[in-house]
Amino acid sequence: MSDLSNVISRAALLLAPIAVVLAMTSCHGDSSRRVDPIAHTQAYDIWPDSIDLHDGVVLRAMSDSVMQVRVSGNVLDTITAGRIPPGSMTFSSTHPLLDFLYRLEASHPPTARYTVMTPYEIFLNPVQNDSAITALESRLRNGIVVPSETRSLGWPAVNSNAEWLLAATELSMASGDSRWEKTVGQTAKAVIASDTRISRNPSTGLFTGVPRYMAAGRGIFPEWMGPSEIFQQSPLAVNVAYAAAMSRLGLHCDSIVEGMKSLMWIPNMGYLSATAYGVPTSPLPLQSTDNLAQAVAVIAGVFPDAMADAIIRKTPTGPTGVSLYQPQLPPASAEVREEIPATLLQTAWTAAAASRGNEAAYSKAVGDLLAIEGKRLLGFRHKVPAFRSTFTVFITRALLGMRYSRDGVFFTPYVPENLPGEKTIGNLRYRDATLDIKITGTGKAISTFTIDGKPSDPFFPASLKGRHQISITLAGASADPGFVTEKEQQMPAPLPPTADWTSMREAVITPGKLPPSLPPHTLTEEVEEYLDNGGGECRLVYINGVMQEEIFRDSYRLYDAQGLAIVQFTTLADSELSGFSSKPYLYLPQGQRHTIYASSLAKTGTKVLEEKSLASKFVESNRFKNRNIGFDFESPGKGQYLVDVHYANGLGVVNGQRKLALRSLRANGREAGILVFPQLNSAKARKGDSWQEMTAWSNYLIVNLEKGTNHLELRYYQPSPVYADPSSNMVLLDLVRLTPVE
Repeated sequence: MSDLSNVISRAALLLAPIAVVLAMTSCHGDSSRRVDPIAHTQAYDIWPDSIDLHDGVVLRAMSDSVMQVRVSGNVLDTITAGRIPPGSMTFSSTHPLLDFLYRLEASHPPTARYTVMTPYEIFLNPVQNDSAITALESRLRNGIVVPSETRSLGWPAVNSNAEWLLAATELSMASGDSRWEKTVGQTAKAVIASDTRISRNPSTGLFTGVPRYMAAGRGIFPEWMGPSEIFQQSPLAVNVAYAAAMSRLGLHCDSIVEGMKSLMWIPNMGYLSATAYGVPTSPLPLQSTDNLAQAVAVIAGVFPDAMADAIIRKTPTGPTGVSLYQPQLPPASAEVREEIPATLLQTAWTAAAASRGNEAAYSKAVGDLLAIEGKRLLGFRHKVPAFRSTFTVFITRALLGMRYSRDGVFFTPYVPENLPGEKTIGNLRYRDATLDIKITGTGKAISTFTIDGKPSDPFFPASLKGRHQISITLAGASADPGFVTEKEQQMPAPLPPTADWTSMREAVITPGKLPPSLPPHTLTEEVEEYLDNGGGECRLVYINGVMQEEIFRDSYRLYDAQGLAIVQFTTLADSELSGFSSKPYLYLPQGQRHTIYASSLAKTGTKVLEEKSLASKFVESNRFKNRNIGFDFESPGKGQYLVDVHYANGLGVVNGQRKLALRSLRANGREAGILVFPQLNSAKARKGDSWQEMTAWSNYLIVNLEKGTNHLELRYYQPSPVYADPSSNMVLLDLVRLTPVE
């Protein structure tokens, strides 16, 4: 926190009661003239010229270039907005606060530096962004998107393709650049083919691999999830981005949309699951949503109107806006907050609320957005914001409702009832045209829409060039006042419980615990006590991805299942909050699971492991040795099998040098998928362990086998361009497991 923030905090404690009174009088002129706030909650009051955060501090816009920070009427600091670069979009209104905040933002235009939020910023703001193409091109190598990496995870556990395509296709529609359109088309063809082969679940039709911001946060995923388990997830963010991009490209995405609707929609909550995880034949949807992904889905029109309306109406919003995950996934890592700042999340949510015409949700979102920006200015007034398009997006996506197509831009304007008065937007650049726009009135019903004084449909053709004047008059109050779900305090999802299977059908369940590495002061005492107590005593039992029963005990006995039963437990708190589950337990009657020792398939031994007795159990496969390993398997019947491979994974690092092994699994001459073998480094070793000797299971592949003899083969696979280091595309394997699904 800055020195100014410390001074303000101390002063606020002494002067808060006085400041609230003064904020309602001196900040708004003559107290005899009533001035209604733009928004009012227990956490803040937003006025046409100021932000009162209810902590004794008021930020007042004196003009479009000067804002004062006041406590008890005393000016403690002044924030100034620089000049808007020539030719940039301008904005003026009857609300000094909006005018100042836009000018402050416009004086810091976007840069070409690519960060985790860049694709979302370009998706939301594809036209007033001269560096957008440069930023996206910086991520291309040989026609393929360069994978993103985090401190502990890399490709393919982290999927960068979807978000890149989301931004690139929207930019293609908005810019009309033929060269860029060709680049996007060629790149899309390559990455969709690659991800369909490596990162798509054939059982659900959904893509796997998590977005970078989901992989950055410590504690987001349960401890039982290693890189393979994280890779096998189907996150909402990745699949929404793919569906939106493929729709823009004219490609069929129905299977992705239907997969999300059938698997990830939570009817009783009215929103979508953030991810589906576990065993790929029966993935379990997380009972927590991803609000950035939901906002993108609503803006892009991925789901039917009824679903989009429910998302905006029913997703809970807190005192100062929506959280990235709802319920929040503990602990809320600082890394996540840095990568997806509140301004980006709330900006996207505001645009989504506007697109659905929900007055209550839209007005609340606007107030939250302004309050979040006020808090940011108090803490980092001299720092260039990480997300630089907040108010540009608010103007273009929300107030003007701009939707881009190949032939032009549609306008679906919506001005909330709490922002009356004329608004003027100048120098808005769209392809080869420059637009000067005046919008008057409130609501979303258009009374008049003119281009250069002539009545027109609310559509500006891409063929028009030069400068044009657009005038929009709105007809007043919306027929639908809308509805928004508010919660005073958003508690986190309960921690995943642990299930200790003491026999094949009996388990002891214990509450989840906070990781010991959690930084101090991350959680409030109330939340920490809630999590330490397990978040609740009720547990939900899921079998094969379907909830079977609620139990209020610490033990469980599975029925005498005749086939595969995948058992997972979650904790239910406050009758609605649930988080990740315990590690999936795969039950099969004795003798139905088949394990094949690698020593029976190829010569064992490796110089990687120093202990000879241990090395003799593993088969080393690289580009020179045991490149392809084949074997026959006698299946008692025709049906699906889950195939995974046990291997030594303490051989390197996951990201930096991209040390992982990939093998194509073929069954009876047909490829069943790609087996992924991520490598871990010594930082992941348990105390006292030899990290080179750590082992794990690969991802599962779903394989269709015939009754009788089936020939399976693990083939060396090296992607091109080189996503994986060829010199490290080596795996030490000791077991192959085949689990019948049906």
